[in-house]
Amino acid sequence: MKVRINNIECRFSQGRYEIVKWSPNGYYNKQEEYLADGWELDGGFFRRNNVSIQASIFDSPEHCHTVATMHYDASEGCCGMKTVGPRLLDLDLNDRKDFFAVYELSEERIREENKTIDE
Repeated sequence: MKVRINNIECRFSQGRYEIVKWSPNGYYNKQEEYLADGWELDGGFFRRNNVSIQASIFDSPEHCHTVATMHYDASEGCCGMKTVGPRLLDLDLNDRKDFFAVYELSEERIREENKTIDE
């Protein structure tokens, strides 16, 4: 299950539902720049001066971080939500509006998914 509105997405990942915020990836397609700047590709990592960056960071135009996780509670028939530190509060007004829209749609879909499983 995935629900995305603009930069906010709810997805099922690593055995849980998570709401993430997507942002532009400043590393995207910059492998050649890093190599020209003295970084070396070694075993899936770019390395220089005891610093390493995983090579896959250059592959996607976006990256995300988790804002909250949701867990279905069968005894209550709904989801509980746990935020990650102040990340929800750090969202700008548009992303916060999208967060609650995604949360509402996702809660409904998760309840429906679990209702089908319980039957």
